[in-house]
Amino acid sequence: MNRILMITTGGTLACTPTENGLMPTLKGVDIMEYCAYQDADIDICDFKLIDSSIMTDDDRAELAEIIWGNRDDYDAFIITHGTDSMAYTVAYLDCALPGFKKSIIITGAQLPLPQEGTDAVDNLNLAVKSAMEGYVGTCLAIYHRLIPAKSATKMETEGFTAFESVIKDYIEGTREVPAGEEKLMEKPVRKVGLIYITPNLDAETIAHYQDCDAVLVLVLGAGGMPKHQEAAFDALKEKGVKVYIKSQCIYGKVEAIYEAHSGVNKYIPVVDTSIDWAMYAIMFGVI
Repeated sequence: MNRILMITTGGTLACTPTENGLMPTLKGVDIMEYCAYQDADIDICDFKLIDSSIMTDDDRAELAEIIWGNRDDYDAFIITHGTDSMAYTVAYLDCALPGFKKSIIITGAQLPLPQEGTDAVDNLNLAVKSAMEGYVGTCLAIYHRLIPAKSATKMETEGFTAFESVIKDYIEGTREVPAGEEKLMEKPVRKVGLIYITPNLDAETIAHYQDCDAVLVLVLGAGGMPKHQEAAFDALKEKGVKVYIKSQCIYGKVEAIYEAHSGVNKYIPVVDTSIDWAMYAIMFGVI
């Protein structure tokens, strides 16, 4: 039987009512009372009890260190997490632990475990079942689906189907063990800016990113941007800033189908990933 370490971080799944509203209070032993797999070999690490919107990259780095430090003692890792920044955390861990040969499964919920009609119980059971069955890789377990870290993103604030894969690559069964040496990247190696193209974005604003190592530019459609903005990004390139581009659209890719988009060939395209994963992949030098 697989040995599992469950790391709890709070979030809606772990909330109970207080005078000031819902607050994460349930620890690992409380959470496991709702699990259908009471015979699972699970140890608990209560990391924090926080709203995921206040989770920092320092917190994520600590999670990566906990997983890395326990890799020889466990076959799988489950993290219970708030949904607001869950896609960022799964992306961070995927990039910070390249080649990791075991399960890292993050789950959360839109409603607390004790609440009637909650999605939390199903999501928790999915995560535990997947860890027991030997899934390999880093993913979200949410609403009856496993979504790979690379493509997972949050699409809505309230519905149980809040998370989607941007390329619909939901996981079924086990996966091959990742190739390459597994290692821990202790911290990002690049300072990265995120720029959203709008018609009124001026060159002066773009120039403020010249101190970054790289920028991820969310372009219009399949690769469009006004010419004055293109010139500003060319100027960033000349200063040594790597310019990555990705469509603002959830689905689809950037490509120079139109003459007006021909300039995109000068930049580094990012395809088949969420924005969440792309940011960390650039920060860690994965792409």
